[in-house]
Amino acid sequence: MNQRDERTWATILHLAGIIAFIFLKWGWAGNVVLVLILWLIKRNDSTFVEQQGKEALNFQITISLLALVFIIIGFVTTGILMLGSSMIGFPTAGFNVVGWMGLYGLLGLANIIFSIIAAVSASKGENYRYPFAIRLVR
Repeated sequence: MNQRDERTWATILHLAGIIAFIFLKWGWAGNVVLVLILWLIKRNDSTFVEQQGKEALNFQITISLLALVFIIIGFVTTGILMLGSSMIGFPTAGFNVVGWMGLYGLLGLANIIFSIIAAVSASKGENYRYPFAIRLVR
């Protein structure tokens, strides 16, 4: 694979996560699935593509795990607040839902920002390492 193709595929791998996260609506794990499929197809073609694909995959796994944690905590705390508000007669659960949806939105925004930064770096041929990512795929 020539250097231009390497950069293109590395860029695509970084952008695939946000494409699936935002546009394909595959749920909170679709971003991982799309990056994984593309990485499995192209990882043997280039060391740069393999390395950047792992980085993108690890970041999308981290984003999905955080999204799952936010969803679970949101459901649990909303349920507790609904029970409590029914006892005291004051609806507080709605405030909790808005707060957790706000965190979920910030997570999506972080995904977009860091994925674009990574894609720009990859398009220049630079290795990019996400500032926070669980490194499960090595």
